[in-house]
Amino acid sequence: MPRFASRISALLLIASALACSAKNDAPAPPNAADAIADAAAAKTLPPEKYVSATSGFDLSLPGVWTGKYSAMEKKDTTAGAHLAVEFKFVPDSGSKAPSLNLMTLRVFSRKAWDKANVPGSRPVGAKLGERGDDIFALSLPESNPYPANSPEAPAFDRLIISLSLGGQQVHLTTR
Repeated sequence: MPRFASRISALLLIASALACSAKNDAPAPPNAADAIADAAAAKTLPPEKYVSATSGFDLSLPGVWTGKYSAMEKKDTTAGAHLAVEFKFVPDSGSKAPSLNLMTLRVFSRKAWDKANVPGSRPVGAKLGERGDDIFALSLPESNPYPANSPEAPAFDRLIISLSLGGQQVHLTTR
């Protein structure tokens, strides 16, 4: 299991760097250092807990996520999955910006997982855990979907960075 944890940590760190980089060569927002500092301080906050309403698992998230996301469970067939939980960023109440995807947790059967993860193909996510025939995998966006100079961009970055630098990361518990 420690091998999976180190793989997840490495994937989250790489994904954080990709997600927090702009789609073009525009300079980072002036408060990018604040985002990293906030994420590092997240380990002092109590973790946020997402409890699946239908699939018998809990997900522990960094405390900085509290009140900053919404989650929706839905049937999903992406790469053979049978369930997806989409975690969307919730902009400040005065913002007119849309809620966009922070991460997606998908549940695959072992057969679908093996088929989707053939060597040389693009990974469908990082394996967080398993229960019986179910494989739980996490995927992050490749880049921050908000314009670099928008107020939402650094707030989105703080949450993504907290997944790898916050000390709590993401932990799956099956019931």
